[in-house]
Order: sequence, then C-alpha cells, then structure tokens
Amino acid sequence: MIASACGVVKLRLSRAKRRAACLIDRAVRALNEASPANHNAGTLAKRNFACWFLALFAVTQFPLYSVQYPDITDFPNHLARIHTLMQLSQSGTLQRYYELRDLQIGTNLAMEVIVPGLANFMSLPVALKVFASLSTLLLTTGAVMVGRAITGRLNYLLLGVLLFANNAMFQLGLLNYLFGVGVAFWLLSAWIIAGRPVGGRRLMAFSAGCVAVYLCHLSALGIYGVGVLGYELSLARSRGVFAWRSLLLALMQFVPAATLHVLVSSNSAGSYVPAPSPYTGVGMSVVYKIVLVFLAPGVGISGYPLGQIAIGLPLVLALYFSFREGALRLVTTARWMVGLLAIAIALLPPSGFGSNLVDIRLIPACCLLAWSGLEATDRGRWVARAVLAVIASAVFLISLETTYEWGMRDDEYGRVRTALRQVSEGSRIATVTLDQGEIRATSISPHAGAWSVIDGSAFLSNFYIWPFQPFWIAYREPYAALAELARTDDPAAATPAYETLKDLYDYVLVFGGDGAARLRYAPNAESVYDSRSVRMLRTGSTDHSVGAVQ
Repeated sequence: MIASACGVVKLRLSRAKRRAACLIDRAVRALNEASPANHNAGTLAKRNFACWFLALFAVTQFPLYSVQYPDITDFPNHLARIHTLMQLSQSGTLQRYYELRDLQIGTNLAMEVIVPGLANFMSLPVALKVFASLSTLLLTTGAVMVGRAITGRLNYLLLGVLLFANNAMFQLGLLNYLFGVGVAFWLLSAWIIAGRPVGGRRLMAFSAGCVAVYLCHLSALGIYGVGVLGYELSLARSRGVFAWRSLLLALMQFVPAATLHVLVSSNSAGSYVPAPSPYTGVGMSVVYKIVLVFLAPGVGISGYPLGQIAIGLPLVLALYFSFREGALRLVTTARWMVGLLAIAIALLPPSGFGSNLVDIRLIPACCLLAWSGLEATDRGRWVARAVLAVIASAVFLISLETTYEWGMRDDEYGRVRTALRQVSEGSRIATVTLDQGEIRATSISPHAGAWSVIDGSAFLSNFYIWPFQPFWIAYREPYAALAELARTDDPAAATPAYETLKDLYDYVLVFGGDGAARLRYAPNAESVYDSRSVRMLRTGSTDHSVGAVQ
C-alpha cells in the first residue's frame, strides 16, 4: 500500500514538473518578446503613431476631395438613390416612378442611415464623400486595433494598413461593405482584448455587435466570424487543449444575427443560391482561383493596373525576402485568421449570396489581417525608420496615381453631366453597356447615367433600387419591368438593339465599345453627346406606354 502511495506521489510530481517546465518555457518566450530591446525597436508611442497615421490617412483621402466627381464606379448610383430618398416627398416627377417602402431590416443599410443625416449639414455629394472617408477610416483603424490586440503593441509596421486604403473594392464603390468590415475589425479586436472568461453580459454585447455588422453588410459579418474562429483555434493550439466549450460560447454570439438573416432573407436580402459561374468545370475553377492568388496584392492596393504593378509587385518581393531572411514574422493568431479567410476565398463562388465578387471582395480584408499580424524580429530591428519611409512613400505614390486617374476622368464626368442637364424632367433613359473588353482604360464608369436623377431625369436603369435589397425606395410596380429591360450592364445579358429601346425610352446612353460599335445605336436618333466613353442619343420617342413592355 505504501509502495502504491509512493507511486501516486511520483506520478503527480512528474506531472507537476512537466507543467512547471511548460509554464517556465512560455514565460521565457513571453519575456523575450516583451524585452525592452525587442519592444522598443518596433514600437511607436501612441502620440507619434496617431500623428503619423492621421498624416498618411489625409494623403489617402486627397484624391477623393481633389475632384468634383471621383471615379468610384457606384458613386453616381449611391448619390442618385440617396437623392431620390431625400427628395421623394417633394417631387411629383419622382413620385411617378418611385415609392417609399416600409422599413425593411437587412444588410447594406449603413449608407441609407448615415448619409441623409450628414446631408442636413452639407451638400449631398460631400456627405457621400464623407461617408466614403468614414468607411476607409473604420477599415484602417480597425486593422490597426486588430494588430494592437494580437501583437500587444503599436508596431510601426501597422502604418502599412494605409497601403490598402484605396483598394479595388473602394474604387468599385462597395462602401457599405468596407464600412461593415471596419466595424467587424473593431469588434474582432474587442473580442481579442476582452479575453476570458466569456460571461453572459459579454456574450450579449458581442451579439449586439454581430447584428450591427450584419446590418452593414453580410460579407463583413462573415469576415468577423472567420476572425473569431481563427483566434479561438489559435488560442486552443497555444494551450495545447482544444476547448470545445469556449469555441461554442464564442459562436453563440452569432445566433441573433443568423436568426435575423433567416427571417429577413426571404424579402430583403436577395437570392443566396450561388449564381452560375462563367468559370465552369473543375479545371477552370482551379485556374481562376490560382489567378486570384497572383491578383490579390494588386486588388488589395489599388483598382488601377499601374498601382497594382508598381506597388503590389515590389511589396510582394519585399515581404518574400524579409520572411526568407527572418527579418519579419507573422504572429500565430494572424496566421490562423488569414489562413481561414484564404480558405474561404478559395471555396466561395465568384457570385451568389446576394452579391457579385463574393470571393474577390474578401481579398482586401485578407491583406489587412495579414499586415496587422506582421512583426519585426531581431534581424529586422534596424530597419524601422527605413520601413516607415518606404510605407509613407508608397502611400503617397498610390494616392498620386489615384488622383491622376480620377483627374483624367473628372473633366469627362463634368461634360457628361452637362449633357444630362438637357434631359427633360421625367424622361426615361436606357443604359447600354457594350463589350467590357473594348472599353478603353481611360473610359468613365457606365453608372454616370445616374447623375441625371439630380439634373432632372427621374427614370434610370443603372440605379441601385433592387426589390431584394432593404433600400427604402423602389420602383413603382408599373415601371419595374421597364427598369429591368433598361438595365443592361450585366455582361451575361444580351445587349438590346436600338430598335428595341427607341420606342420605350426618350434617351439611350451607350457606354464602352469603340466608335463603330456605338454607331449601330445611331439610326433615326439625334446625338446629344459623344465621347470616347459614352454616346447619348435622343430617340424622339413619343410612345411611352408601359403596356408595351409586358
């Protein structure tokens, strides 16, 4: 019996020694990481970091306020939709075509709520620009907070998140999405900082946060979910024990948002069945996803090829050599989050779930999460000031290129809007987008037609008022079919012939293509405006019977 007791004591001592050794090892690693030499080498004081960040952020926003009409693809549509929402009660012409719907809870509501409030204190175009700046500010500061949460310091490398301020999704005008991702990043950093244990009040608070992110954008909620899952898995890995209870408690915060989505998706959030992909077949899908890997840095940095090549390629090479030489490392938590998000990009279809670019739109978020987890090692401590200079120079060059690109189109946007002022009140406009492959690099966005809502016209085809979105305005029922016919910017849709449109619309806007392609829309029409990007025709139609559309 004494021998048995001695054996139990020895076993317990052995376990205690192993646990003590493990704790000592972790403590030594933590002390090494938190040592003054290592900590101070790459850490900026809060005040210095804030000054650097605000200065570089101002540089990223210069293009937005340097032109009257920023070359953001969806900017005219957003502006026209909010204009209609705000002016509907005062305009009989708008009331003829549009109606105010009952409040519907769903995604993409951030702009609908914030911009009309801002427009009470400034002009509507400036209010929309301010919202775009707020989206970028939330996105970049959220990434900084995630980096601060997972590395424990304001690393000078975190200023590099501003490299992704003018990413391709921003230039496409996915402002609600970027706003939502920014909120998701802030919520993710709060989840990491809050630590353990997960109590009832904390769970309720983060459940409310999930609902807020969902109301901004569904994809943003998905990014937050992937971030939480990656963090929990990395935590379990570091402890050596997989805590199912902690993971289940973490996932419980998504129940209210998921319940809300199930309740509203039938009438306000679109079809969540993946749309047919142009990249059919396993082989084509694999090739498509491989191409995304090479495009990822460019998509994350800029929407223009020059910025993607001039900045994206050197950035990838610099990171490659830094990792190879051991000057940089990616913290474990960031590796888990970025890895899971990369898997999501690989598995998601190109379209569906109520949106297009389902997989591509996640790329900037993936780049930001990866950058937020960067840390300089002992080998890379001496390059702190050099990297600061490189980041500042790259941010300046990206902003300069964006300003140049937008400046080239600013005059043409102005001329198009001048032409649209000739559109009489209440006219019907069809928008035709020709082969995207023929559009020149300097052509303007086909959504420019939405400007005419402010200049007098009321009926527009490229106008984001879709029945499945929770927007508060919609086409009146008699004009829904006409709107569907006029919306021809879908690359998969057959481009309607001029003869099909001239009897239903007063004006036809033809975007893209070369001069010869646009000429086939000229018969029996008066050309109001013609440029390298767009042709505007007055059809002279007098028959506007809605019944003709049926």
